Amino acid sequence: MSLSRKFALGLFAVGGLSPSALFGPATAQMTPDQVIEMHIEDREIIAPEQATQITKGDVIELRWTSEEAVALHLHGYDIEVEIIAGEPASMVFEAHATGRFPVTVHGWGNEGHGHDALTYIEVYPR
Repeated sequence: MSLSRKFALGLFAVGGLSPSALFGPATAQMTPDQVIEMHIEDREIIAPEQATQITKGDVIELRWTSEEAVALHLHGYDIEVEIIAGEPASMVFEAHATGRFPVTVHGWGNEGHGHDALTYIEVYPR
């Protein structure tokens, strides 16, 4: 390990540096290029009606609302979000991998774990 890296890690350990100074900003702090409103009613996506298409390299915010509590998982990016009924929740990420990725339900309200695909996120090359 280089002397400068050891110095930086030492400063981090004693509180002289924030983690973002060493590792970059956290995903939640990224400014999205695009905000996509995702609405769930009767356990189905009502908007957008088709798979969401985005471009590799873009920072995306999927802003979710649901009439019922639900746990969602964006596969391929390994992002999970718990939605409270009637309150918005967000997934913010940089589209770094191309392909078609399912958003699956990992439980409605107090019901058990499932893997039903609710919708798909399609990431296309730039």
